Amino acid sequence: MKTHICIAATFFLCSTTLFQAQEQDSITSTTEKKIDEVVMVGTRAAPRSSVSTPLPIDNIDASVIQSSGHNSVGQALQYRIPSFNSTSAAVQDATSLLDPFEIRNLGSSRTLILINGKRKNQSSLIFTQNTIGKGETGADLSSIPPIAIKKIEILRDGASAQYGSDAIAGVINVILKDKINFTEINTNLGLYSKGDGFSQNLSVITGSTFKNGCFITFSTNLQNNDYAYRSGKVNAYWEAQTFGADQSVVDAYLTEYPDAQNKNASPKKSSISFLINTSIPLSESTNIYANASFATKKVNSFANHRAPYWVDPANVLNAPAGFTPSFIGDLTDYGGTFGYKTKTASEWIVDLSATFGGNKILYTVGNTFNAALGTSSPINFKPGGFRFNNIVGNLDVSRRFSEHFALAFGSEARREEYEIYAGDPASYFQTGAISFPGSLPENSGTFSRYNIGAYVDAAFDISDATSFNATARFENYSDFGNALIWKISARQNIIGKKLVLRGSVSTGFKAPTLQQVYLSTVQNVFSNGKVVAEGLFNNVGKEAKAIGIPKLDAEKSLNFTLGLGIQPNKNFLITVDGYLINVYDRILLSSRMNDKATILDPLAKIGVNNITSASFFINGVDTRTIGLDIVANYKNIHWLSGKFGLNLAMNMNHSRITKSSDKLNGLNLVAPFNRTEEALTTTSRPALKTVLGIDYAIKNWNISLNNTLFGKAIFANSGMPGANLAWNDPIADQQSYLRFDPRITTDIMFSYMINDKNTINFGVLNVFNILPKWKLLRMPADKTYDEIYNTVTFNGRYPQSSYDAQHFSIFGTQFVLGYSLKF
Repeated sequence: MKTHICIAATFFLCSTTLFQAQEQDSITSTTEKKIDEVVMVGTRAAPRSSVSTPLPIDNIDASVIQSSGHNSVGQALQYRIPSFNSTSAAVQDATSLLDPFEIRNLGSSRTLILINGKRKNQSSLIFTQNTIGKGETGADLSSIPPIAIKKIEILRDGASAQYGSDAIAGVINVILKDKINFTEINTNLGLYSKGDGFSQNLSVITGSTFKNGCFITFSTNLQNNDYAYRSGKVNAYWEAQTFGADQSVVDAYLTEYPDAQNKNASPKKSSISFLINTSIPLSESTNIYANASFATKKVNSFANHRAPYWVDPANVLNAPAGFTPSFIGDLTDYGGTFGYKTKTASEWIVDLSATFGGNKILYTVGNTFNAALGTSSPINFKPGGFRFNNIVGNLDVSRRFSEHFALAFGSEARREEYEIYAGDPASYFQTGAISFPGSLPENSGTFSRYNIGAYVDAAFDISDATSFNATARFENYSDFGNALIWKISARQNIIGKKLVLRGSVSTGFKAPTLQQVYLSTVQNVFSNGKVVAEGLFNNVGKEAKAIGIPKLDAEKSLNFTLGLGIQPNKNFLITVDGYLINVYDRILLSSRMNDKATILDPLAKIGVNNITSASFFINGVDTRTIGLDIVANYKNIHWLSGKFGLNLAMNMNHSRITKSSDKLNGLNLVAPFNRTEEALTTTSRPALKTVLGIDYAIKNWNISLNNTLFGKAIFANSGMPGANLAWNDPIADQQSYLRFDPRITTDIMFSYMINDKNTINFGVLNVFNILPKWKLLRMPADKTYDEIYNTVTFNGRYPQSSYDAQHFSIFGTQFVLGYSLKF
């Protein structure tokens, strides 16, 4: 009877309004309790506390995200977790839809995202511009309403043996709120100090918990961000030199429009997301559980403004001052899990679940035209888009036989599907729509694959002081074959629990994504002062066969971690973890290759002659990443009438290419992976990132002060002297490069609890308006600093970050104000 009542209540709550109040009963809200420190990632056999696990894990509760002042999960983690990096890029086409993120400098496709321990679907988008994350795809963190999150676990260690492909760098497990019995409404406003980028955010969570343990929560988030502009002043001399224009014409234009009407802007975004989480007990030992999410987002951004001396628009747009093509992306992300979990009479825990998810992106390009169509050209186009979805089935079985031994085993079957939508005919006819040509029909289609994997995980607690884990996994993919991987980890108490030694060694793999295998497109890009058409061709088409590009294989890894945990008392904790990650046959997007003999001539023979360069996804290089993570927490420090908490976290990271992949042996390619790609892969993230946080609670006040140090980062931007040299060219190390200097940003947030139902918070992010600062180094004798500076900034259009580089946000100080109502 109780089960039927719970199911009926679940249906009723799903259909009520967002703002319906929930009556309080004797069940205490879980958010009013201390978050349980037990972590679920790291082993499938025996969950542990974050202190006793043999692996480095960040255990972040919802208050950390809320106190950051940032509306998105990615940006909250960017300024709280040193090993996590996420940057926004302006004027980079589809990259404006999602912020690339990663841990340990290994790309977003090597970080697996879980929702309540189940694999989340990837995005259909793959980053192809010269930005951080190039050649990568990953899950959309922004599709999760932040208010729905109970805590986030970040496993900073290779975990392919436990979870399969994509976990080479680690795992981010998002755990949703459960067993609540209240309604909470949060509103937040934000504005940059320059008066732009106005943001509004409304979040709601409501739920009920019943006395038999059944619960349901419903969350939603509505967000809107307006444009924020940071356009630079264009250099008239180099503008004329770049486009071969008359100097007097350029001077006159820039006198009237000093920024050449270019819009270096944070995109305008509007989004809404929903999430339901529930569990229904069928008996004392059995329950069914489910969660489902849906998010939709519209992103408006701009391409580079076409000045009249650049492209003549008069034949279609009648815009004598030039025109700015607009770029609109419509994104939908959805997913859900339904599971059955039971504990048998013989103490076996059986978890059977099905997970589905998908991501769809459609593009619209406006205020532009197709020059090949002349006056008959439309000015708005539908250049196509992408769709990705997967269905995952999991069976996980575990049992603790004694206090010394636990065993888990299971299987996962997954089917993935990727679709490329063709653009409307006008968008791809001949030269295509200016700024973003449409996808050709021959490059569109639906592609799929399946895989099945099985694992076994054993935990040996030899004593209270010594534990040992061993895991092995076998995977079979329909498109590239098999993978067998393993992991061993151990923990040893040296001085009781006050000093702990821990470490692991593991192998891993990452399957090539369907996006990397099948994406094929032609894009207009800015290169060395000119807009040119460049082809990105897939690995199974005629272009790859003509040049001899091999099909993609899985990349493999070997991971080592060794660390210490120091906890002299319950309030003070330090962990120090070093790591070494070797990735073999790393899957990367190649350089834009333009050698006539080996690239352009073979392509011309098969009728591909409208491009100036070509790139392919390849098993390009082997890389080595060495780093150190330090985390220190000291809480419950009494001062005056309140309590302090100190948090220090640091990540030092060094990545380098060790050699070209053996998969390229026998290919006579010129610089398939050049210095630009090398920098984007290895040195473009801060080599040192440190977070120092201070939290102080006194009476009804909570004050949070957070300082984030972004260490130096190095780029070799396209167009710089020697940027097109192969990464291993004998003189590569003597070439120019761009270096971002270390910078520290400071955020301060105040929260005042008016009463137990009403809280107001306000704060300033980047209090001192610290912006990225960079310089050009090792300039050649035959080039002036001014010439190279204008090359990498597109003649001054992008002075703060340069055209291809990102260090951290360029938008400076932001004021935030929020209000929370709970009843």
